[in-house]
Amino acid sequence: MIRARSAAKSSNRRLKKLFDWRTWHWMSSAVCLVGMLLFAVTGITLNHASQIEAAPTTYAKEAVLPSALLTQLNAAAEQTALPHSFQSWYQSHTGSALPALQQVQWSEYELYVALPRAGGDGWFSIALDSGEFYQEITDRGWVSYLNDLHKGRNTGFAWRMFIDVFSVACVVFSLTGLWLLYKHSRGRKSTWPLVAAGFVLPVLVLMVPAHAKADEVEITIPRLNVAEYHPPYVAVWLADSKQQRVADIAVWYDVNMADKEGEKWLKDLRLWWRRSGRSLSMPVDGVTGATRRPGTAKIDLTPWRDEFKALPAGEYTLFVEAARELGGREVLKLPVTLPITAPVTVIAEGKSELATTILTMEP
Repeated sequence: MIRARSAAKSSNRRLKKLFDWRTWHWMSSAVCLVGMLLFAVTGITLNHASQIEAAPTTYAKEAVLPSALLTQLNAAAEQTALPHSFQSWYQSHTGSALPALQQVQWSEYELYVALPRAGGDGWFSIALDSGEFYQEITDRGWVSYLNDLHKGRNTGFAWRMFIDVFSVACVVFSLTGLWLLYKHSRGRKSTWPLVAAGFVLPVLVLMVPAHAKADEVEITIPRLNVAEYHPPYVAVWLADSKQQRVADIAVWYDVNMADKEGEKWLKDLRLWWRRSGRSLSMPVDGVTGATRRPGTAKIDLTPWRDEFKALPAGEYTLFVEAARELGGREVLKLPVTLPITAPVTVIAEGKSELATTILTMEP
């Protein structure tokens, strides 16, 4: 009888503890502690991404597919999944397996596969006539990797599930904390004013206009159906009303060629070369970088804000020039008046080597 009562009391204590707010509060805090620290730190790094320097590392690999495998690949044209024979060849030559969900793009002459990954990116292409295989994998460093974890970008199923569990733990932590505040708020007059401030302050901050945070150039490089494609060299610079260069913004060229061979072809950017390139010593920190594959790339203009403000008031032009080996050349002009007194968006449409280019600036 005594044992039964003792067992009943023990069971009641366990049930009481199970439904105790304090228990749920500390359990949820234990589950989400590391995640909250990670998200807090990466929130800061994301907010100051343009001020944190990074040195991306690019790994390139070239090969030629066996003729039999190339035949199988051509037979699988327009399919969303690549043949198993090619996936085996890819793993044996690169040491990595292709993801289950493949971002495959077929054209008349080329197969292009994007390989997005946390903390970097990658891609490979195969010439469907010759079987030439070329791959680039870019590692942008641990800060970029943690930032992608924060956003859940290209992180895989397991990490997405972790974010779901972490989010539930945060909700439990917050609600049980609110209940504990209610239970122990007597005699603490500052409790509810602080809770209200925690709600009102973010709302007030969101109501403040977000100035000086959208200065950028968005450049879209079109995907061309040509027999042999090379990413274009691109130069972006600001010129005054006399068409004289006042600031170099970006120069994209093949920085990986041996003996700086890539610099020899910068002359193909004829307008930029006459205005600025021939007087520069390449590479230029904060300006030069690798060529971009087809798609949209953004250039943050924040580092040039002070330089732009120091320029005399007047009419200026942002030039975007592209030149491609075995291809053409194109120049887009985006006029802008400095200093910026109101939000400005200028759009230019390319016809061959460039697609839509958008300049956005705010006071």
